[in-house]
Amino acid sequence: MSVSDSAGLDPTSDSFWEVHQYKRTVKRIDDASKLCNELTLMIQDRADIEKAYAKSLRNWSRVWNEKIEKGPEYGTTEAGWKGTLTEADRVAELHFEVKEKLVNDVIPQIKQWQKDHFHKQMMGGSKESKEMDENFRKAQKPWAKKLEKVQKARKEYHNACKQEKSANIQENNAKGDSAISPDHLKKIQDKAEKARRDVESTHSKYEAALNDINSYNAKYMEDMTEVFDKCQEFEEKRLIFFKEMLFGIHKCLDISSNPIYSQIYQDLHQNISHADFQKDLKFWSNNNGVGMAMNWPVFEEYSPELQDISKKKKKDLSGGGDTGITLTGMSYHRKTDSNVSDPPTQNPLYNANSRNSTDDNSPRDHQAVNNMAQSQQAPPNTSNRQSNASPNPFGDDWADEPTTTRPDVTDNGAVGVPVRALYDYDGQEEDELTFRSGDVFTKLEDEDEQGWCKGRKDNTVGLYPANYAEEIK
Repeated sequence: MSVSDSAGLDPTSDSFWEVHQYKRTVKRIDDASKLCNELTLMIQDRADIEKAYAKSLRNWSRVWNEKIEKGPEYGTTEAGWKGTLTEADRVAELHFEVKEKLVNDVIPQIKQWQKDHFHKQMMGGSKESKEMDENFRKAQKPWAKKLEKVQKARKEYHNACKQEKSANIQENNAKGDSAISPDHLKKIQDKAEKARRDVESTHSKYEAALNDINSYNAKYMEDMTEVFDKCQEFEEKRLIFFKEMLFGIHKCLDISSNPIYSQIYQDLHQNISHADFQKDLKFWSNNNGVGMAMNWPVFEEYSPELQDISKKKKKDLSGGGDTGITLTGMSYHRKTDSNVSDPPTQNPLYNANSRNSTDDNSPRDHQAVNNMAQSQQAPPNTSNRQSNASPNPFGDDWADEPTTTRPDVTDNGAVGVPVRALYDYDGQEEDELTFRSGDVFTKLEDEDEQGWCKGRKDNTVGLYPANYAEEIK
């Protein structure tokens, strides 16, 4: 920048041309090294986010895959559900790739560039900033000395003016005072004359110093500009490199440009499109509805062996006589476990017809038991269910456990066990309990061989399906 270039700018007390004001430009070099560290940290944080997001997607997919497997959804619609989980797994893989590219491609480039352009010193700062500072100092040193002379000359001139003004006042006062002797007046006049000569002398020196520094200003600006341009070139390299790195970050983050990304959602759309309600309804009809085969009752002669199989014993509420129970069917075809199960709705295993069936001559009893036991899965047995089991994702949330429970006492003096209902149940007979999911009542007797327990709820004693409630630990 020449003198003419800077003439239109408003001068400030912190102008670059002032002594030592170049240090801000020098500091920019050390700031550039720090910015490399900041950019590296920023990219590392984003890489950590990408990794955490990918892990979260995979965990979400795993958890919901298990829940869908154990839930009531079926057929092609179930495959549509699982298509969203496949999308999550594939997107997670892309985000893992983003993390790897940021960490293995971009960050090493920044660190290497920083290592090549900044060399640390033992006393702090970089070698590059110290060299620039020295160059600026050398370029400014001659002008700074001339400026020092100007400031000194100005100070001497201003002091001389001050002394002259004081001497003139004394001289004027002495001339008007008749009491002052001629000798004393002569001394005052000589002092005033000397002050005037000093003003003239310092004024000349001040102007000479100004002329000297002004004649050097062009050379000073040329030398300082030369060093400043070197700093600008150094900073230019950093700015260009950082722009390249920002484009590198963009390339890593823009997974939309990856052909796999668009393919993921084409596959997801196809998976959902394959959901066919007609196929699913037909599947359900054939496996759980009117399309199922049936061993219709036919006349059979009396057989003691068949009677032994079909007649089952059930405990009486009073502990007395037994009532026969015939196992007529099982409604569950999906494998379940004790942690996540389908809430049965009046499970046929425990309905009133199955508990009261006493037709010893029914031809379907023996055959139905064998066929169903081989091809179907039994309803969930909750005798080993943990009290902190997670709620079924397709049913109602589990009720909060009561904070306190009171042991009940049976008629014969035995202590009952508090239990909590897992599902709604409507009693099919007068000797059965009715309750809602989350209700707390007392189990008086353990499960019998037919899967029934004896309990008390609201001062009513009755039977209930054992796997409809769990003990409260």
